[in-house]
Amino acid sequence: MSSATVSPAVTDRRIRPDHDLVARMALGETAAMEELRARHGRTAYTLAFGILMDAAGAEHAVSEAFLEAYRLAARFTPGDLTVLAWLTSLTRRRAEALAAVRI
Repeated sequence: MSSATVSPAVTDRRIRPDHDLVARMALGETAAMEELRARHGRTAYTLAFGILMDAAGAEHAVSEAFLEAYRLAARFTPGDLTVLAWLTSLTRRRAEALAAVRI
């Protein structure tokens, strides 16, 4: 298959693995955060919704988690966790914090 027939999303993922996107976030590139959200936002939302059972709250938790990931990107060490595990951990903490406030 020539590169002309490969979709841009597939090509981008080969060129930019998740940990490279985190490194770009550490340099202040918001587009890298947006790309990670496009890749993993649905998984994060599903997790948050399962905790909160509320669509708006889940979306808020996910937004906060990805903003926290952006702020903490320079501290992320590839090999300690996968990027997805890191993002879901951040999302879970945000969702649980929101759930605690609602009690």
